[in-house]
Amino acid sequence: MTTDVIKTAELEATGVPGHVIDLRCRPGGPWQRILPGVLLLSATPPTRAQHLRAALAYAGPEAVVTGVDALRAQGLPELPAPPLIHLLQPATRRRAGTAQLLLERTTRPPGTTTRDGLRLAEPTRAALDAARREPHPLHRHHLLASALRAGLCTVAGLEAELDAGSKRGAAAPRAALRTLKLLLR
Repeated sequence: MTTDVIKTAELEATGVPGHVIDLRCRPGGPWQRILPGVLLLSATPPTRAQHLRAALAYAGPEAVVTGVDALRAQGLPELPAPPLIHLLQPATRRRAGTAQLLLERTTRPPGTTTRDGLRLAEPTRAALDAARREPHPLHRHHLLASALRAGLCTVAGLEAELDAGSKRGAAAPRAALRTLKLLLR
């Protein structure tokens, strides 16, 4: 993991004055602000991984990447990157999302794994979080089928997670799982 993404407060704690940070983040400068209070110490466009690290830095230490980005990091790189980075945060946390981030509060924090310095929701939860947000039925079916084919989760595990979680948005993933069960017989 590199230190190219850093919180402004961390730089200031090491003695870098705020006016120097502002100067370096001006247009054409060597740094850029990715999210409020989060910098990329480079002038090049940020990669998806840098965006993910910035999102986690912005959301705080208990936040977890979920959805398609978590699945991509855990073995499904063929899934297209979604327009928004989906993070879960504890229900007690009130951090607001941004144009780049979907911050969802949860009373059921997922199991996590860490890859390349990123805190990721375990695949079963990530797949269902992505499926709940996917409006297109064929894309939802493909997403769940891909996770199952890759061995990242099982139908039984997905059903158990659906039963344990919020019922909001669960109907569409549940219908997709019923279809997949029929196809897997």
